[in-house]
Amino acid sequence: MKPSRAKIPSRNGPAALRTPLGPVRTPLSARTGRTPAPTPRRQVSREDTVKDPVEVFCRVRPGEGEASCLNVLTDTTVQLVPPASNRAYNTGKETQCSFKHVFDEESTQASVFDRVGLPLVTDLLQGKNGLLFTYGVTGSGKTHTMQGTSKDGGIMTRAIDVIFNSVSELQTRKFQLKPDKLNGFEILSDCDAALERQQELVNNIKTPGRRTRAGGNTSGESNLSNREVDTQKVTADEDMQYAVFVSYVEIYNNYTYDLLDQPKMDMVTGRQKLASKILREDSYRNMYVHGVTEVEVKSPEEALEAFNRGQKQRSVSATILNLQSSRSHSIFNMRVVAVPLDPLGEDILSDPSSLMVGQLALVDLAGSERTNRTGNTGQRLQEASKINQSLMTLRSCIEVLRDNQASGGNKAVPYRDSRVTHLFRNYFEGEGMVKMVVCVNPRPADYDENMNVMQFAELTQEVQIERAVGVRFDLGLTPGRRRANQVYKEAVRRLEEQGEEVEHLVMDLAPVYSLGPAWPPLELTQFDSEEIIERLRAFLVKRISTRKTLLDDQENKHSKFRELLSKQETEMVLLRAENKQMKAQLEGERKRVTGLEQRLVSAETANRSLNNRVAAYNDMKHVLENELDEKELALNAEQRDKLKARQKYKAKIQTEREKVATELDRKFTDREREIKQKHGKHLAKLNALKNLINEDLTSATDNDEENVENGAVRTVSDPNLTALVHPGRASRRLSSSPRRSIAVSNPRHRRSKSTDADRWLDHRPAVGGPVPSNTLLQPVLRNRRSVTKLDVADLDTPSKYVLTTATQGGGGELETRLFKGDVIPTVSGGRQVVFDDVEVLTQESPTGLDNGRKRSYEEFRGIGERIADLAAMGMDTPARAKQGKRSRV
Repeated sequence: MKPSRAKIPSRNGPAALRTPLGPVRTPLSARTGRTPAPTPRRQVSREDTVKDPVEVFCRVRPGEGEASCLNVLTDTTVQLVPPASNRAYNTGKETQCSFKHVFDEESTQASVFDRVGLPLVTDLLQGKNGLLFTYGVTGSGKTHTMQGTSKDGGIMTRAIDVIFNSVSELQTRKFQLKPDKLNGFEILSDCDAALERQQELVNNIKTPGRRTRAGGNTSGESNLSNREVDTQKVTADEDMQYAVFVSYVEIYNNYTYDLLDQPKMDMVTGRQKLASKILREDSYRNMYVHGVTEVEVKSPEEALEAFNRGQKQRSVSATILNLQSSRSHSIFNMRVVAVPLDPLGEDILSDPSSLMVGQLALVDLAGSERTNRTGNTGQRLQEASKINQSLMTLRSCIEVLRDNQASGGNKAVPYRDSRVTHLFRNYFEGEGMVKMVVCVNPRPADYDENMNVMQFAELTQEVQIERAVGVRFDLGLTPGRRRANQVYKEAVRRLEEQGEEVEHLVMDLAPVYSLGPAWPPLELTQFDSEEIIERLRAFLVKRISTRKTLLDDQENKHSKFRELLSKQETEMVLLRAENKQMKAQLEGERKRVTGLEQRLVSAETANRSLNNRVAAYNDMKHVLENELDEKELALNAEQRDKLKARQKYKAKIQTEREKVATELDRKFTDREREIKQKHGKHLAKLNALKNLINEDLTSATDNDEENVENGAVRTVSDPNLTALVHPGRASRRLSSSPRRSIAVSNPRHRRSKSTDADRWLDHRPAVGGPVPSNTLLQPVLRNRRSVTKLDVADLDTPSKYVLTTATQGGGGELETRLFKGDVIPTVSGGRQVVFDDVEVLTQESPTGLDNGRKRSYEEFRGIGERIADLAAMGMDTPARAKQGKRSRV
């Protein structure tokens, strides 16, 4: 299942069965529980080494009615023609590529299997290894070539059928052979095998749906009985018994997952996930997937059920180019274990070293993709990146292998850059036959991708893989002992049916060398007895023929033995040369070790001297550390004393500070009380003076009206009250009361509009200042609102507008101008001001005297002093300074 494809996969999977790549025999140490050390590969002579090129086949997918960019010229040659939509069309260049064989659009699955897969199955039953790749762009038919359909099976399905057709009667009982978790197999006794079978039966009874789930098919073909079976079979050794094991893994995002494993609950996501597996190397330096599940199957149906169970968890998703696009490299691995029968031909041998293991790996590589064509994003884009990266690594390994073979170099092959190449490293190093089927889609849109595939195919065909031809040692057992045992048992059964005693019969299948039966009787009863002579002649002819056959067989065996001795001698010569070379290397290493020992002695002497110096430095260090500790103790004591003194003085300072603060608070309170008392007395005096002056102002109003009637329209206002001291000066109003004087009518002008009942907006800018509050002449506007800064919203409610400005003349006179107007709504919904009046208020002294200073508040003199001044001037009552108001409109 996909959720397990995490960035950091779990490696704590169950250490179950292993999937090896290329072991020919199970090591004996695996049976005894010992793990042998990795053994180097044995050198073989040139005569024993066969170089096989990688066989590359080409299969063309049937077209879909559109134009084709590929033409099949012969059974081994194809031609790529650039379409008109491609940039290479203008060059007119056509490319031809050669293969081992080309399967055109009319080829069948059976013909592909007979040419590609059947030789691999034959080698598999003989204990040899095989690797088959399907390579091509996405949607080119790789999966179809490998799996096929129920009516027309692919290479994998037909290979399974042929294997079981060949060994159906030669299979071991289940669980007699079991993976030993070290990339090998062990032989169980009959008792242990029976216990395993019983345990399997109990598990199936406890979980009745287990077999149903195990046989589930996710490929849309739920009934395997409807499929067509391939009836071919290959020759198998009748003196052997076979066991077939299958495993199914995938490489997704460069992580290896066991598709036959049970998913486990992920604690983070809460979903079922597969744990990733790691690759390991066994004692024979063969790579395998550690902890993979290997299932022993006894029929094609069981093998296909295991495959379909793994298909449920394989990563497949839809892209623009393919609705069922493989997002991982799948590897269906089949291992056939052959074990010889005992001398009587009844049961298998119990010696694990006699096992012969063959392996066939069927690899369905994911198709190379271009993002601009598939439209992948997100997770699909990451999957495509990993797929292309692994395919590029495979191509790099092939290129390095070809360069090493062409130039004789020894450049390191980057197998470890990808899990695919790392897992199948042994095949490229000579542990089996390698074949590849290149699938091509001839549609014009895939021309560029097909060119890259063809280039890789031609590159792969140039690689020569060395494959050692192993010698199959004779175990000294009689050939045909299985058949002989069957014949013997049939004869015994017939004797029992005839009522004869068979208990004394002993079966002996040891090889017998005899010239024939005993001599016939040679006594002559008659001199002309031709019958005896004829019988003797026939006997001698048969004996001579038998002798000749035995001599020929002996000569043949002698020849084979001589060839074997010759090969052994050749190999011994190589081993002697290698031994001599190793001895020379050993002598060099001994000399090197001697030199290193001398250097080691010198180094030990220098080290001893340095140790003495270090010991002296350590002693000095201890002395200095003790002195440092004493000084630190003294310094700490001094710091403690300083801290105590600082705390003591801080406490004293805090006490004095509190005392001073208390004293200052007391003094401040007393002073504040004293000032408040003085201020109260002063405020009482000011209130009395205020009342007196207000009474004077009220009486002065009547006098002003009389003066106006007599024609005195100009008055002088003196805010400094200097008139009380100097005759002729008017008294000043000291009160800040909001009372206003009665407006003086001007007979020459109409009355000021400030008396209207309209709502006024009094605009008094801060610059220049408004009319001082102590000025006698101020406008009286009822129902007004004053602003210092005019805004648009201020003109919504008022109907009148007045702008007040105050300026000072050259003689010190204060002039106030009132610009009045009506606020009228406009047609567009706004407001406008239409000015229709200007009122000027001027304040000046009637005597024209200028004291040379601005009007300001002066210090108040006592009322008694002011009355005395007036009396001295000859007045009975205080003289009020006359004020004049001139109104100009």
